Amino acid sequence: MQTKTFFISLLILVFLASIAPVTSESLSPVNTETKTNTPPDHKKMAEYYEKEAKEMNAKADEQKKLLDEYDLHSYYYGREGQIFQSHHEALFNKYKKAAERNREMAAAHRKMAKKTLNKHLLF
Repeated sequence: MQTKTFFISLLILVFLASIAPVTSESLSPVNTETKTNTPPDHKKMAEYYEKEAKEMNAKADEQKKLLDEYDLHSYYYGREGQIFQSHHEALFNKYKKAAERNREMAAAHRKMAKKTLNKHLLF
């Protein structure tokens, strides 16, 4: 009985050890300041957020067109028209807010890039 319990507990222990992810990054300390605080990294992040803001604006424009179509031809939609309208208004607002957040993030990363560039120039 003890042998059976020992092997079962050993099997469980091996299983738990095999599913635990171990990466080389988690084992070695990394200087995160030198990894992410370079001006090109912040510049790339700013460009990424600007691109995302443009995409969110395009999606918001698409929702606005659907809302304008609903306003012109609301009689096409019947009873479900109000659901359609509220759904697309919510999406429009969501995309506009996301675009604004992305623009804010882009501005913050541009500011960080300028700050780290000045910091690197001083040393």
